[in-house]
Amino acid sequence: MINKQQVTKHFGRNVATYDEYAVVQKLMATKLGDLAKKQGEFKNILEIGCGTGYFTEILAKLFPQAQILSTDISQEMINFTEEKLTEYKNITYKIADGENLKFEQKFDLIISNAAFQWFNDYSQAFSNFKDLLINEGFLIYATFGEDTFWELNNSFKLAKEELAINNYNSHGPQFISWQKLRKISTDLSLSIKIDEEKVQEFFPSVKAFLNSVKKVGANNATTGNKVLINRKLMTKMMEKYARNHGVIGKIPATYHIIYGVHKIRA
Repeated sequence: MINKQQVTKHFGRNVATYDEYAVVQKLMATKLGDLAKKQGEFKNILEIGCGTGYFTEILAKLFPQAQILSTDISQEMINFTEEKLTEYKNITYKIADGENLKFEQKFDLIISNAAFQWFNDYSQAFSNFKDLLINEGFLIYATFGEDTFWELNNSFKLAKEELAINNYNSHGPQFISWQKLRKISTDLSLSIKIDEEKVQEFFPSVKAFLNSVKKVGANNATTGNKVLINRKLMTKMMEKYARNHGVIGKIPATYHIIYGVHKIRA
């Protein structure tokens, strides 16, 4: 279960460093913008999770005639983006949890880059999105899939086995599969187009990778039955990571990216 208060706190704390470390998220933003433009023109756009406004600006440039409502769970992110994008008069802002939206108006496009992984209930969120879309409106997004950071998860698993730590708790967010996204969309009678890709980012060390995750606010924000990550476990995990996954002095981290295009059927 994602702790939304922790998510808000992490993003607010790292607003100044986010863009520097969000390399993959920027790649996703560019591809997502191209994907949206291919679907046609839009007049009323709702953005879920504007963050520091990198994708918001792409939207504003691609659809200059559209009215864009950009939302985020973090007030610090909203403030940062609004100040940065003052020249774009077609953008308004609202603090909101993208998973639990309540708006009177409807939209012809709901779009989001790298935000859905913080949802606890995709089915409920997508149902809400459907209610907010006009007939033949689009839901388009890029999010992280289940194989994201598999090297990290595997290294923790091997470290716990060697240290005889008998539990199966995750040490990071759990990401969704494209199969589950397809089922959710089918159940809601949405048209479905899902693509995926895997991108690797390289770091000089495991510590540098973990620091980059922290700097984009994506460190552990789960609640419930947590495992204390003590120094011994962390050291062993980093050792396993470097030994099993290191490539010529560099540490890879895999991002499994899912792009979804769903349309309200007439």
